[in-house]
Amino acid sequence: MKSSHKTIEKRRKKLIALLKEKHTLLVTEISSHLQVSEITVRRDLIALEKMGLVKRQHGKAQLIEKNSDKEVNEEIEGLKNAIAKKAAEFVHEGNTLFVNTGTTALAALKYLENKRVTIVSNNVKVAGLEHNPNSTVILSGGEIRYPKEALVGDIAIDSFSKMSSDISILGCSGLSVENGITTSVLHESKINSLIIERTKGLVIVVADYRKIGFSSNFTSGHLKDVNYLITDTFADPEVLRSIEKQGVQVIQIEV
Repeated sequence: MKSSHKTIEKRRKKLIALLKEKHTLLVTEISSHLQVSEITVRRDLIALEKMGLVKRQHGKAQLIEKNSDKEVNEEIEGLKNAIAKKAAEFVHEGNTLFVNTGTTALAALKYLENKRVTIVSNNVKVAGLEHNPNSTVILSGGEIRYPKEALVGDIAIDSFSKMSSDISILGCSGLSVENGITTSVLHESKINSLIIERTKGLVIVVADYRKIGFSSNFTSGHLKDVNYLITDTFADPEVLRSIEKQGVQVIQIEV
């Protein structure tokens, strides 16, 4: 009988707790502790590795510490890039595209080199990417906020107020039924809201599993404003079903 998501999630949380306590364990040891087959343990470890939580090596596994940024980023970046690539498919030749400061939204631009588009963003990093030579890149202007290199303030707000887009791709800190699209940065929430307001066509939110069901401090928009959510297969299915009930089309990318 196929295990439910709650059963799998509960088991994997126990597995993570074990690794927090022991740091490194053999597959056979984990199997014994959790009283499940080694095949089940290996399946869980493969998933947890893709989620950037553990590292597998020669029949054993170890927890990736939070301060081990390089190892975590390699797996998380894989998820982000897969999500970003899918988002880029919705952008068509000649479109004007709004992109906010989200790292996954930024990654989508890497997959647009074969399309002539106009990109408008408050993300300074956009200027450092390679673009189609026939594309146009417009930075909103404004005060640069580090470390994200986000352009904020009255000048940025004024710029977006005078433009509109055919499509927008937004990253976020969290996405939930209760609080909608949220960000941890107050100065960016107004611009994110304006990006949504000034979009004539599709609003696409890109978010990996860590953001789904999570709420940050400042609201950028409501779920009714979102056409598509692109996420990964590790996102909580119950939360996704609740989001779909709000009219959002959910696309899950398997990595």
